[in-house]
Amino acid sequence: MQLYYSIFWCTALLGRVKGQSLTPSGTERVIPTLSPQVNALPSLTPTILDSSAPNSQHCPGYKASNLLENDYGFTADLMIAGDNCQAFGNDISHLTLEVSYQSKQRLNVRIYPTHIAPEQESWYILPSNIVDQPEWDGQTTASSSDLSLEWSNDPTFQFRIIRNNNKEELFSTYGHVIVYEDQFLELVTNMIDDYNVYGLAENIHDFWLSNNHTQTFYATDAGNTVDGNVYSAIPFYQETRYHNSTDTTSHGVYARNAHGQEWLLRENGITYRTLGGSFDLYFYSGQKDDGSSSALETIAQFHTQGIGLPAMHMYWTLGFHQARWGWENISVLQEVVDGYRNADVPLECLWNDLDIYDLYRDFTNNEATYPLPEFTRFIESLHANNQHYVPIVDSNIYVSNPDNESDTYGPFERGADLELFIRDPTTGGFYYGDNWPGFSVWGDFLLPATQQWWSKEIIDWHNGTPFDGIWIDLSEASSFCAGSCGYGRLTENPIHPPFLLPGDPLMFDYNYPEGFNVTNATEAASATAASASQSSAMSASPVLPSPTTTTRGRTEPTPGVRNLNFPPYVINNVQAGHALGKSAIAPNATHNNQYNTTEYDWHNLFGYQISNATYHALLELFPGRRPFTVGRSVFAGSGKTTGHWGGDNTSTWGSMFLSISQALTMMMSGIPMFGADTCGFARNTDFQLCSRWMELSAFFPFYRNHNVKATIGQEAYRWSSVAEASRRAMKVRYSLLTYMYTLFYYAHTEGATVMRALAWEFPNDVSLRKTYAQFMLGPSILVTPVLEPNVDTVRGVFPGVGEGERWYDWYSLEEVRAGPGENVTMEAPLEHINVHVRGGSVIALQQPRLTVEETKNTSYSLLVALDGDGKASGSLYLDDGVSLVQEATRLVTFSYADNCLAYSSEGSYHAAQPLDNVTITGLGAPRNNSTGRNGLYKGWSSAPKHVSMQYGKTNHSTDTLHMNYDVGIGVLRMSGVEQYTSDGAFEGDMKLCFEE
Repeated sequence: MQLYYSIFWCTALLGRVKGQSLTPSGTERVIPTLSPQVNALPSLTPTILDSSAPNSQHCPGYKASNLLENDYGFTADLMIAGDNCQAFGNDISHLTLEVSYQSKQRLNVRIYPTHIAPEQESWYILPSNIVDQPEWDGQTTASSSDLSLEWSNDPTFQFRIIRNNNKEELFSTYGHVIVYEDQFLELVTNMIDDYNVYGLAENIHDFWLSNNHTQTFYATDAGNTVDGNVYSAIPFYQETRYHNSTDTTSHGVYARNAHGQEWLLRENGITYRTLGGSFDLYFYSGQKDDGSSSALETIAQFHTQGIGLPAMHMYWTLGFHQARWGWENISVLQEVVDGYRNADVPLECLWNDLDIYDLYRDFTNNEATYPLPEFTRFIESLHANNQHYVPIVDSNIYVSNPDNESDTYGPFERGADLELFIRDPTTGGFYYGDNWPGFSVWGDFLLPATQQWWSKEIIDWHNGTPFDGIWIDLSEASSFCAGSCGYGRLTENPIHPPFLLPGDPLMFDYNYPEGFNVTNATEAASATAASASQSSAMSASPVLPSPTTTTRGRTEPTPGVRNLNFPPYVINNVQAGHALGKSAIAPNATHNNQYNTTEYDWHNLFGYQISNATYHALLELFPGRRPFTVGRSVFAGSGKTTGHWGGDNTSTWGSMFLSISQALTMMMSGIPMFGADTCGFARNTDFQLCSRWMELSAFFPFYRNHNVKATIGQEAYRWSSVAEASRRAMKVRYSLLTYMYTLFYYAHTEGATVMRALAWEFPNDVSLRKTYAQFMLGPSILVTPVLEPNVDTVRGVFPGVGEGERWYDWYSLEEVRAGPGENVTMEAPLEHINVHVRGGSVIALQQPRLTVEETKNTSYSLLVALDGDGKASGSLYLDDGVSLVQEATRLVTFSYADNCLAYSSEGSYHAAQPLDNVTITGLGAPRNNSTGRNGLYKGWSSAPKHVSMQYGKTNHSTDTLHMNYDVGIGVLRMSGVEQYTSDGAFEGDMKLCFEE
């Protein structure tokens, strides 16, 4: 089954130039404009669209020689097999090949220059102390590996990766040459017909990456551009092959390279091109011990054996978060907190955008609107109510005006004294770009001293602003001009960004979602008229001059020269002119290490490094506590230290729809703490879109509502319908917090995913390969959101019903009637999201309250949903929810079989809450007439006549238990268990047996 929403893709998923904010109220500010020349950039054609570009596959390739075997593979020399090609750079004539059978499931192929001058090291080799570089496990050999590499020198060096147990070819460069130049690397692999590839995050695209897609990796501040590069670069893909739906196989490929790059997915192959670095390819078999392979196993191997396991986040972070750019003062914050409580809608954490800062400068407070100590008292009041606070921290640092003695800014001056900022190679001084506060610099996180400076700034700021985590923005890193535009102009600081901001004159947003003209016809007409009037006024009197560009063709490689700002190969960067220096630090900017490493080599790692630095700063601030950070730009392995949000999306149905795909790719990428800006960041939402989005995001790991200035407020309590939709969806989410936390435990320890594609859980169903309008939360919860306007039904499938799967409605616990592959129409009024429980699941629940802490202190209940054999299983992980290293944990394992529910409990963590009730559904005969592995499950025709119970080592009388059996839907509800578990639900093992 595939649900189509292409109509919504056509909507303008406008990105935020996060270029839109007012000067803090009460502060007067001169607003000079940057000259147009500052933004002047060449207009280049992406090489993939340039018919005049050379065909790099006409290059000579390489020949292998001097093969030398070792305990875990072999090495060889690769010599260029003809004259230098110089397609898009200077050829490297002598390469080293390393083939390593690093583990049973992982094979590594590295190709890099044999002779590297010290100053060229970072051009080619990504240091292992920055990004994890897996190595040999000390025991695997070619004979014990799942995979093998075959190669040939006819006509030039080419290789392929084979799965040993069935000789399946997973990757093959046969028929293609390898190209290795100082600014261009290319490798082509052949692909099977109609292949199924997923991943290559971050992208705003279908979950299934079509066979006509180009994925560009160059971190950029351009909003959520559909099919373009966005904030992050995680060069990993997972491929599924269905083999006539009888023996599905899966494998993964990870290219450990941080340079700007492109992956060209085409009908018969994938072309991998980068602007530098090395080939450092990791192939994951996806195989289990029994020889079978799966997408989930492939992803887990990438996490456990590639990039590192994701962080275990604090328990409270699973609650609902509210942010806004445009909360004018502390009184407004209090109104938001009160509004949620008065509407009986949970609120866990409040987030501030730029409004808190003095002139947009990190680590400051606008004393006119967020004065200390009043602001401190407000945050402490949140803490007193078991709520939390997280502020934004931008990645740039304002530069003090040297001609203005009163314009002092400590973070810059302290960092400048230590010379910790990225440099301009033309002047040797700091690189002065432009951002919210004006001309700015960026920390050089290659220097250990930068960590110490960053930590001190964060710790000092916490003294007056007692936050609980940090939100890292603009970490691509973003600059609003091209080049070191502040050089010689620092006396103009503070300077307005070179574009208008929301809230500036003539900058109110009148855009509303699709369907708004149907549900709000009068208001839509007024908005259209106001928008036209504003556009007319803007045209008549532009406030800022339009930026200009110059035209320049593709540069030709020059022997011995690397053109960093305009490399010969032009990637399809979404910025104007496709230039690398637009809205970013220029590629030729240099770091302060001994080899003056450039941003050309490190651009995609800035977000990764600042997230790591913030993690360690928080660890220093809160010793022993798990740091909580959410960053905008991430790289492979970022999940070890940070969460991630989807960036500057829009209040459109298409943006909401594509957030599911974005989330699933982040699950693959080892960043499970992911969520989108609920209800949309840019543009205005409406009650209908916001209701549906609040429902959807309730089942994303990171659940936050956030929007921009100059639009209407979209806190959930502002519409009665949105408030009701939120209450209902959050009731489900907060009931499931223990389940979600357990999913995070398995992500943290085993590389499992929190959200899951249906195709991952049902790998032999080829009809699910493109489906993501539905998704799973873990293995047990199926979510079917409404993703289009003006409807009160939704269609979805119930996978596996033809093979014995059973599904139950979350709310009624009634079993679903569905046929194999049937697209079932379900009722979906505005305040309702369809949620179903998979048969075979045992889930521990708690009673939803307004905060996570209150919820955590309620009693437990168990929901048992039986499969076609009348069985079920599950688990629950418990700890203190805060500590980085736990002194005590507990893992509870549940099972149901032969009319007995049992659980065993291991560990010393004490959960004082009792178990008060048990609900079992599926006791009637399966609705779908499906058969389980042991035949048709007959079910119960009446309530049980007797219940026996053993808790710990004691047998208990069960006369006081209350039981209600609904024979019509096969649901048994039993209460009164808390009298036996008053010392804590899981302090001992339990067994409950029922007799008909």
